[in-house]
Amino acid sequence: MPGLDDLLSFVLRAVEVTPTYAPDRCLVVRSGAEACRACLDVCPHQAVRIDEQVELDAVNCTGCGLCVRACPSEALTAPPRIEPGPALRCSRVAGDAAGVRCLAQLSAADLVRLAGDGEGLTLARGECAGCKVGGAAVPEVVQATVEQARELLALHGRRLVVNVSHQARLDAPAPTRRVSRRDLFKSGAREVARGAAEALAPLEALLPGQAGELGGHAPPPEAARRLRLIAAARPAQDALVPWRLPRVADGCIMCPACTRACPTGALERDFSGPQAVLRLKPDACVGCDACVAACPVRVMSMDDEVTWGELEGGASEAFRSSPERLGTGAVPR
Repeated sequence: MPGLDDLLSFVLRAVEVTPTYAPDRCLVVRSGAEACRACLDVCPHQAVRIDEQVELDAVNCTGCGLCVRACPSEALTAPPRIEPGPALRCSRVAGDAAGVRCLAQLSAADLVRLAGDGEGLTLARGECAGCKVGGAAVPEVVQATVEQARELLALHGRRLVVNVSHQARLDAPAPTRRVSRRDLFKSGAREVARGAAEALAPLEALLPGQAGELGGHAPPPEAARRLRLIAAARPAQDALVPWRLPRVADGCIMCPACTRACPTGALERDFSGPQAVLRLKPDACVGCDACVAACPVRVMSMDDEVTWGELEGGASEAFRSSPERLGTGAVPR
């Protein structure tokens, strides 16, 4: 019979590894059980069940992060606790390098934080196939995350070289010499301060932002981190940025399907004027495709050619209906 220590260990483990679930952002809750199966399909440990909402089994969940990475609307979140450094290992790899439970936990913003002011990053994984923590899908998921991180850093004029490999052991690299007081005066305070600012820039971009920074909307946590990283690069207004937004072609009947399906409130209908308008809050959109799937007349599509001016410019018109069209088939309420 398990003792008190075993019970406490189980409770702490369940709290630590199970992702946080936000039903209000879940496509299943908004559009029904058939709307999305991403987390269920990717989970290698039968820890996910879908009914009227997503249910996570704390007993079977290993905290690998695969469901978090797969969730298109960021209804599942589980930020790993990491510090900047050039080497990171999963829990199946021995060594004294910093570690996470599974490399699939890492987001693109996490990799940017790990890289700090460097260009090289080593990620060591164990044998993923049959792993009790992750699963066979982990390498592919990690590689996709690496590509997203490279896109973000490219905006800052930086490149990122990531070595993801199967290793038995990964030790932390030898620490660099710390700047002493003598070095401070010898090198000059100005140069040291400049170097420190450059090293901390990627981290400062990940600090919690204030609501209303870009149009007054609050995107989900991971989208907000990406948004701050893009903003920190100060791209030109016409520069393309790694973001996806819906486009609406002619033929929209202004029905409520897309606005009801949207998990972040990025779309809303406005009937206050003589013409009905579908408004888009671009910084609140997570590119989940829910609006595309919900559109009954199939006039919505997702576009990954988004400029910084469009992303940071606040709410815009995605579609404007003529008065004549509004009277023939539109659903105004």
